[in-house]
Amino acid sequence: MSEEPVPYTITDAGALALRVTELEHILRHFDRASMDLHLYVRGVDKMPTPEEWGLIRAQIQEMVDAYGPRNPNR
Repeated sequence: MSEEPVPYTITDAGALALRVTELEHILRHFDRASMDLHLYVRGVDKMPTPEEWGLIRAQIQEMVDAYGPRNPNR
């Protein structure tokens, strides 16, 4: 083992921990929203009506934006 210093400071480790916490929050939101969408779509018989398509689109917009999975805090 080398005796070189660890490249992270305590501040960096704290920032990384906060980022991990934020990502876990986003994933929980994404998981919950995708399950809601999955359950809703399973309940749709045949081709969705325009109103059903509107609900499906709204649920997808809740999960993602132009940059990927949506941050629920925005």
